[in-house]
Amino acid sequence: MANYVLELMEYSVRAALLLFLCKDSIALKEKYRSVGKVLFFLQAFIISFWLSNSTWVNKLVYGDNNLQNSSSYSIVKIVFIILCSFTAMDVMYQGGRLAKIYLLSVFYTVQEMVRFSLHSFYSLGTAAYLNQISGQLIAGDISPERFYELVELMQLWALLFFSLGTWILMYVVFRLYRRYQTGPVTDLNREGIRFLMLTPIIGMVFGASWRITLYYQRGEQIEFLYEKHGSMYIVVPVIAVLCLVGIVLSRKIYSELMRSEEQKNNLLFYKQQLSDMTEHVRELEQLYDGIKGMRHDINNYVADMEQLLQIGEDSEQLPEQVKREAAQYLHHMQQAASGLALQFSTGNPVTDVILNRKGQICAQENILLSGELIYPNHLMIEAFDLGIVLNNALDNAIEACRKLPQDRKRQVRFRGYVKGRMFFLVVENTYDGTSMRIQDGRLLTTKEDEEIHGMGMSNMRSCVEKYYGTMQYELGENMFILTLMLQGESNS
Repeated sequence: MANYVLELMEYSVRAALLLFLCKDSIALKEKYRSVGKVLFFLQAFIISFWLSNSTWVNKLVYGDNNLQNSSSYSIVKIVFIILCSFTAMDVMYQGGRLAKIYLLSVFYTVQEMVRFSLHSFYSLGTAAYLNQISGQLIAGDISPERFYELVELMQLWALLFFSLGTWILMYVVFRLYRRYQTGPVTDLNREGIRFLMLTPIIGMVFGASWRITLYYQRGEQIEFLYEKHGSMYIVVPVIAVLCLVGIVLSRKIYSELMRSEEQKNNLLFYKQQLSDMTEHVRELEQLYDGIKGMRHDINNYVADMEQLLQIGEDSEQLPEQVKREAAQYLHHMQQAASGLALQFSTGNPVTDVILNRKGQICAQENILLSGELIYPNHLMIEAFDLGIVLNNALDNAIEACRKLPQDRKRQVRFRGYVKGRMFFLVVENTYDGTSMRIQDGRLLTTKEDEEIHGMGMSNMRSCVEKYYGTMQYELGENMFILTLMLQGESNS
């Protein structure tokens, strides 16, 4: 009865530890949000318990005599449990299958390595105690009945301490692993997952090798690996611990690499911010200089017009010439004024400068730029942040249009609007239909300088995340649509 209760506890704790590892690592699908964790726990518990106690399974694996002639047969049950867990996870959890395989490989590798790291202490401890009570039985200090009673107690307590040690050590390893977890496993790219899977795969290969060679039956004699090679009492735990350390360290190293990459991206982001700010200031200075020059020229124009009118009044012989001169002056004044006219007016000088500068670029590149945007002053979104988003979005759109031949329609449309406390920016552009694609939620490009392109997207994503917003892509047959949402705060 005690062994049965301990077995129930064993499989319950394993299932709970699997849920603990999955927490914050992978998200449930929407339809399983309410009961997904319970169902996943139950499948892990029920499958393990059923495999351990099913006479049908034991007969299938071990044969009619139900004797496990080799430790390699235990691999069959482990593989079946992993397949069942993967199937349940694939049905109920979001994300790619490679990420799910990695997560399960971490769990079952840690489970195996922890058990092998403690197995030597378990074996040596029980062997030493058996030798002690066997000596007492031979010496007549205890009766045979007492001997068998002590053996049963030893098996129960040894199994209890082995299970407790396994649970505690697994929890410690998972706790350390989660400490270096920077986000959901499903957010990792394929290269990152492949790097992280290396150590668990090595651990699983070691575990399978040890299970195959742990013991086997030769005739009526059972040979144990540890008894045949005493050094395995030390070698196996050392390798198992190294695998556990490797799993945690690989996660830590990858997290530090990602943090370093993020710092690098932030540095490039701030450099681009500085560059954008410098460009904005230069554009504003040009606009201001143009206004000052216009004010200065207006005085001259007015004085010249007065002189021409005075000449027209004093001389009746030059009226046509005066009219032509006046018309020419008026034309020059109109040209000077139109040079300062803004194609787009948003209510903010930063976004005005960006849109009008992009308008000039589009005019030179034979690209039709159209749209409307009213700056959301009441949402307390910084003009500089919105400028970065707008600048990068339009740059990418213009770059995509440049790849189209001159006889194709080149068009960029933008729209900025407010819904409640949300500001939406939608930028649409024509493209060649092949230069961009979406894979695993990420936008991929065929630009020669992918790093710069990725930096533009990263800059936009950083600004969007600053305002707890979202960024979505949509690829049509010949139209790319970028939708950004920024959450503002009312200043009222």
